[in-house]
Amino acid sequence: MATQELRKRANWQTISGAKALGVEKLFQKALQEALDSVYPEQFVVERHPKELKEIYSTYSLPSAVLKKIYNIDMSEKKKNGKPKYQWGISMDFVIRSNRNGKALFGEIKRQNGWIETTNMKAGRGNAHERSCKYFTPGLMKVIRKAGGLSDEILPFWIVYVGDITRDPRRNREIAFWFQEYTKNYYMWRDTNDVGDMLDFFENNLLPYLL
Repeated sequence: MATQELRKRANWQTISGAKALGVEKLFQKALQEALDSVYPEQFVVERHPKELKEIYSTYSLPSAVLKKIYNIDMSEKKKNGKPKYQWGISMDFVIRSNRNGKALFGEIKRQNGWIETTNMKAGRGNAHERSCKYFTPGLMKVIRKAGGLSDEILPFWIVYVGDITRDPRRNREIAFWFQEYTKNYYMWRDTNDVGDMLDFFENNLLPYLL
């Protein structure tokens, strides 16, 4: 596929009208519009996918551990028949292929940062550190299984927004975490530049969903 095809074929009039919706909705709408223009009905960009919402509550602990903790009956139901206890993760988005079932799960992390008009303390938030949980063996395994993507990349995509994307300290930390997996994170430094986000996705991640 020719580079920048998503950008070139996107309906910019529709996307421009979505900029007042907020970054998360803008991301979803822009990516869906662009994908539909090149691959009609082949992809769905969905917010807050539900298939990982019970991964913790359905995980079995050894009996030796259960004897030492506050144990509860995980089979207990509500009046409507649904499980009383449910907890897991709900990622911000998933990009699904209707053709082959592959899926790329992701998060949009907003954080302040240390830039020309602030000081180092401005970047003391921990949204970027919370994204590190996706590197854990358990989550890596379950997300990879749900997405069915190649082992060449990580099974998730983290999109950073806000001043953190220009913070000299946080940029080094995040680059260190990902190292050779540069395709799996994106610094969306100017969220008005939707085309740059589309180019990054097309050139780095779309091929793994085709």
